[in-house]
Amino acid sequence: MATSVISAINHAQRLAQTDANGIGSVLGLALYNDAFQTMTRDLINRGIDAAQTQEAYRNITTTNPNTYLFPSDMYALKTIEINWNDQEAQNYLQAKPMDVANIQNKSFSYLRDNQTQEEPLFDNRGDWFELFPVPTATNDQGIRIFYYLTPTEALDVGTAIGYPQTLDYRALSAKIAAMYYKTQSDDKMAMIYETEYENRISKIIKILAPPSQQPIAPKTLAITGWDY
Repeated sequence: MATSVISAINHAQRLAQTDANGIGSVLGLALYNDAFQTMTRDLINRGIDAAQTQEAYRNITTTNPNTYLFPSDMYALKTIEINWNDQEAQNYLQAKPMDVANIQNKSFSYLRDNQTQEEPLFDNRGDWFELFPVPTATNDQGIRIFYYLTPTEALDVGTAIGYPQTLDYRALSAKIAAMYYKTQSDDKMAMIYETEYENRISKIIKILAPPSQQPIAPKTLAITGWDY
């Protein structure tokens, strides 16, 4: 059975030692969605792909400047890949981010014409981006965008909590309790549950983060005898 938003709210009530008169369905849903957005941002800021990733494509054009819109449901960008010639998966090259305000000894106009296609660049302009160099030919689906999806907020307390929040929905409860205490001007208790939230998030990250340990190198077994 799926865990729903009401479960996170009920646990927040227990943490805050209150009931529906303190954290009711209306306030609880608002605090839940706030906590949900915060938890999603925290996972993304720590590089956790489990914050729900998606990919989309754009057709390469030859317009100058060479600009494209990001997907409308993009929350944060992960990376952009370029394929100048076809749609073969192995022919996409990762484009490197750059900032036109921080180009050393060159202008962005120069890069439009002279940046090598083997090392494409892009400049993030908010909800759109510019590609360098300007393509010399069109190519359908030549731009592949990997991004984090905008979180879908719950419409009611019966909404099922999704992954990865289901790994520990009580982290959301702790955040809800912290925000509730802030509305009561109780900074001490708010800090206690904010710390609880951070502790639970750190444990989730340990589960979701890619392993960083290197393989153990085999060593020759050394056996020495007793000295008599």
